[in-house]
Amino acid sequence: MASITKDDGGRWRARYRDNDRKQHSKRFSRKVDAQRWLDQATTELATGTWTDPRRAAKDIPAWVQSWHDSKVDLAETTNIRSQQIITKYVEPKWAGVELGRLEHSKVQTWVSELTDEGLSPRSVRKIVGVLSGACDAAIRDRRLALNPCTGVVFPKANPVDKVFLSAEQVEDLAGESGRHGEPIVYTLAYCGLRWGELAGLRVQDVDPLRKRLNVRQTIVIVGKRTVVKPPKDHEARSVPVPAFLMEMLQGKLDGRGPDDLVFTSVRGAVLRGGNERRRWFDQAAAEIGEPELTPHGLRHTAASIAIGNGASVLAVQRMLGHSSATVTLDVYADLFDSDLDALGVQLDAARRVAADSFASKVRPIA
Repeated sequence: MASITKDDGGRWRARYRDNDRKQHSKRFSRKVDAQRWLDQATTELATGTWTDPRRAAKDIPAWVQSWHDSKVDLAETTNIRSQQIITKYVEPKWAGVELGRLEHSKVQTWVSELTDEGLSPRSVRKIVGVLSGACDAAIRDRRLALNPCTGVVFPKANPVDKVFLSAEQVEDLAGESGRHGEPIVYTLAYCGLRWGELAGLRVQDVDPLRKRLNVRQTIVIVGKRTVVKPPKDHEARSVPVPAFLMEMLQGKLDGRGPDDLVFTSVRGAVLRGGNERRRWFDQAAAEIGEPELTPHGLRHTAASIAIGNGASVLAVQRMLGHSSATVTLDVYADLFDSDLDALGVQLDAARRVAADSFASKVRPIA
């Protein structure tokens, strides 16, 4: 029930109860202002957009932190990275600002500031994504009516040209990579593993009889921590291995236990992409004239070689561990252009056969 009364001091007191029967009140010098405030509150209660002003007074970093701490479905690496975002970006920017005072324009300005700091468009999206997730939770908790992060415009990411090596270039790269790097290059270029999957490959994951690598785990370095987790999208997969590469890998397995890692650093530690690039990969890539090539980029080469040798979209999807064939086509559509050319030739040939058959059945008119 809502009401407006005049107190002894001549001020107008507006009161109403929310859906939980809690009373809210506010005093005004003018009755019209009290009525306007009361009308807005009752309308919001009726339309389901009402938020508790006391709950909206929560400090933004405190709310984001409590939301983050309540999530039980985060992977360990996601949990660590989200906490780093809260500590490094959310707290310094929004400390002392109430949740109810967060506005779309302020979030848009924050996007510009993060971009000006030199952060990549992808990083900016992830940072704002943490705040946006907390705002969604605040809506469910009746602290916000709308998410101020909705509709924020992010900077466009500059497209990065993919580097596709030919099989001959892979040979050159492997030759420049030394005894330690050679099997790593071949495995990345012919099996399409992600770096973390390569680092997490164990002896038990190598199946010489079927010539397969069973990708069951990945190793990710977060800060100074080594985190072992399931493959991306939690999809274990079986990857075909060329015979030459399986022979090379078998030589690395002799005398080792099933849980031992197949690939390690020269000192026997977990493979770290940054360290390996500095020690040999970047120099080897430069030597073959591809200084922009990265270890992850060899996944593109694996796809290119597979497609060039007749692999279907589905086969490439399964090899690379994409969530769907649609993702594979989105990334590698251009590589299937030759299939379209061949299809055109095949359709033309089919029509010629049909036309010749039809012509042979038609009797000339006397």
